[in-house]
Amino acid sequence: MTAWAAVVCGAVFVILAIWMLVGSVKRRSGSGTEPWLLRAPLLRLVLAVVSGLIALYSLLLLLAFGAEDFSLPDRANIASPVIVAATLIAGVLTAAYAVLKFRSHLLSEARGKIDAQEDQRAGDKHRADQEFALIERFSKAVGLLATEQPISRIAGAHLVLALGDEWESGTQRCFDVLTSHLRALGENKATEDGSLFGPGVREEIRLITAELARRLTGAEAAWSIASWDFRGTVLGDLDLVIAGKLKSADFTGARVLGDLSLTRRADSVVPVLSSIECDGDLALNWEYDRMNRPVEQVKEPLNLSSARVGGSLSVAGHILDYDLRATDSEVGGEVSLAFEEFTASIYLDQMVIGGEARIGSDTLKTSFSQPAREDGTRPATSFTVADSTFSGLRLRNAVRGPQLDLSGAVGYVDLSNSRFPSEVDANDLDASSGLNLRRARFDATLLLDGATLPETMEIEGLQLSQQAKSGLESSDFPFLDALFESAEADTAPVAPAVPVVASKVFGWRAVVDPLRDAYPASFFEQLERRLERLETDLPVDWQARDTFAAGVMSAVSRAAAVADLADSDTANVQAVLRSGLGLAAEGEPSR
Repeated sequence: MTAWAAVVCGAVFVILAIWMLVGSVKRRSGSGTEPWLLRAPLLRLVLAVVSGLIALYSLLLLLAFGAEDFSLPDRANIASPVIVAATLIAGVLTAAYAVLKFRSHLLSEARGKIDAQEDQRAGDKHRADQEFALIERFSKAVGLLATEQPISRIAGAHLVLALGDEWESGTQRCFDVLTSHLRALGENKATEDGSLFGPGVREEIRLITAELARRLTGAEAAWSIASWDFRGTVLGDLDLVIAGKLKSADFTGARVLGDLSLTRRADSVVPVLSSIECDGDLALNWEYDRMNRPVEQVKEPLNLSSARVGGSLSVAGHILDYDLRATDSEVGGEVSLAFEEFTASIYLDQMVIGGEARIGSDTLKTSFSQPAREDGTRPATSFTVADSTFSGLRLRNAVRGPQLDLSGAVGYVDLSNSRFPSEVDANDLDASSGLNLRRARFDATLLLDGATLPETMEIEGLQLSQQAKSGLESSDFPFLDALFESAEADTAPVAPAVPVVASKVFGWRAVVDPLRDAYPASFFEQLERRLERLETDLPVDWQARDTFAAGVMSAVSRAAAVADLADSDTANVQAVLRSGLGLAAEGEPSR
């Protein structure tokens, strides 16, 4: 009896299992990810579990206890068969409940996945509908930009600008279509000169330019643009900050109907400005690039070649560490390169400058030298204005002047209070309008072959090394004797204007060290750097020179300004340095 029950229940279990497997395979979905228990019919699953447990129980009675008819022999040390049967029933019910519970859990998970997939599909559909609506709005706005009426184009520009504020993934697209429109206006100007000045066109250009500038920079910057491509565009007044997120900023061939102001942060790209036309002033505010770049990496130059500027050109900052190229450019006003230190070369060849060209600072000392090499030397940078025309070139107060090329230049030249350790080539220079070499010092070759000099020159205190004199002797130019006589007379011994202390050593460190505990460390970092720069080109009679004392006082003022030192503290440090070094003059006042 027990054996028959085991055989029958086992056969039923096998049949039901095969039946469920075959059915679940036929009902498998396209993805095939549903668990097998979800695809199996519920009744067959429960019957299979029950029959399987009965078959196992029958085999256990038969093999373990020899109970052929479900009755245990007397020798079996086990409880009553009724208890065994009750245990079997409880196990069957527990197993069936566990199977049902597990199946219910799997079913809930499957429903959750289906709901999530439906939500994702709904979200994708919603986003696709939104994208389609934005594209339709974009197409209508672009259509308005292509009309002949300026008022319609202005309306289209407003629509594109508003769309760019909403459409994050399409911001670059909106920027590109607006710059393309500005580029098309520039191309129309090239073919039909009157089109640019027609009714409403300038207003349209100024509107688009102002709105783009507001979205690209400043506190309200809302557009994240990877590349500013303004090549060939026509723009209104523009004031932009070039931040580090940009990959390129290109203004090649652009036309600006007003002023252009660019502020370049130290970690950002260098703007390309070649062949730009600016009706007003062009100003670049330059931050020193402190990034640690590989030695072999060559920096791209600041390119202003073939530029046309109606107003003034100004490039200002602390250190110019990128080559500046402005060859074959025209500037109607002044050119100002207001830096304290030039560690890169400047090329202003074949420029036409309507006003003066001011290089460096009129009040602070300026240095032209490359970064120090491993052997401690600092080669001079190159500064060329060959074949350029200007009303005046002022390169004053240079503690270390550049390797200067003035050959073929035309205009007034002022090199006063500067020292030139490298060659100065002024062959064919036309300085008939004026030449100021007052207290200039030429340590290397000075060439003036074919130069045109005025009869009256400011050459008081001019110092010429033997090498410089040799270069002049080989040159053929008027008033050579006057230049030699003045230089020889000014090298004669002169009594100092005020008593000088016995020590000839510029021992500023011994004077500054006692003050370190009283003022911030940032102040001394700035002060040391500036005083070391003065120490590099120390005049022989530095204690008797008013200009040198002014440079020391200026170094204190500049360092105090950076460290935000109080005016009284600044004046105190200046007084200590003046007294400790025995300087000849009061120097510059505190800031």
